[in-house]
Amino acid sequence: MKVNIACLQMASKPYDWDYNIEKATAMIKEAVNNGADICILPEVFIPGYSLTDENFRQAEPLDGPTVSILKQIAKELNVYITGSIIEKTKTEFYNTMVFVGPKGLMGTYHKMNVFSLELKYWKRGNEGTIVNTEFGTIGLGICADMIYPPLWKQYPGKVDLILICSAWPESPSGIKLSYTSHFTQLCKDLPIQISKVFHIPTAYCNACHVGGTWPLNLGFMCCAGLSEIVDRGRVVASANSRKEQIIQAVVETSKDRPLVNPIHFKNWIKYPLREKILRLLVEKLAAYYASFYYRRNKKKYLD
Repeated sequence: MKVNIACLQMASKPYDWDYNIEKATAMIKEAVNNGADICILPEVFIPGYSLTDENFRQAEPLDGPTVSILKQIAKELNVYITGSIIEKTKTEFYNTMVFVGPKGLMGTYHKMNVFSLELKYWKRGNEGTIVNTEFGTIGLGICADMIYPPLWKQYPGKVDLILICSAWPESPSGIKLSYTSHFTQLCKDLPIQISKVFHIPTAYCNACHVGGTWPLNLGFMCCAGLSEIVDRGRVVASANSRKEQIIQAVVETSKDRPLVNPIHFKNWIKYPLREKILRLLVEKLAAYYASFYYRRNKKKYLD
């Protein structure tokens, strides 16, 4: 079945809810006017991706204002909308991808592979989410989920389309290493790889705003843009910059789901040895510190 997908490569203003919801609404309407059946917003398009404690204060429940407005828009425009917010539950904070349609909230997904310092602000999820629509079954993913195979191991033979929202940053300008340049390139390569492995359409929507500064004065943290829509490994629409824009394409889903060879998940990304060592040092140490910070601070903001 043919489906028109729009990736809304949006430049959020961190913690400016009014601006962000108005911008998202305008971009959704523009995409629908151009025939969109599904609109994808970036990761944490509200409140806007940034790594500060304001994330705790800006978090909201699933019955909060953002999801309520998305449900209203989806009903009025007869469109599916997805993207992630910072969700506040009674006990935790999550980076939650919501999927809404004309009949309301249809599914939620908690980001499984919460990356490095993000662990200061939200907890990891533990399972993927599949949403049933008239266009087929849809598997959801968020940003750094692309780097690791656990989420993708849950979807073979079960999904007809994959949607990924993201706030993947450019490499810090203050670091000139092969690891950081490779990291930026991955946000272009991995949506193609996922589409090839599953042999199904995959849409990847990245943010393009400035989300504050990197730690240690390493420069501004700029989300990379570079959104893509890929059909069975072939790029059919792409944003080749971090300029705010909408990319849109028609892809075709099929109920014939090819078998996925498990060997694809064994060497998901090939890193040179030096990069493996650097990743282990930087990512693991940052994650350990961030998890401690989250446990120490979450109760203060849940009360």
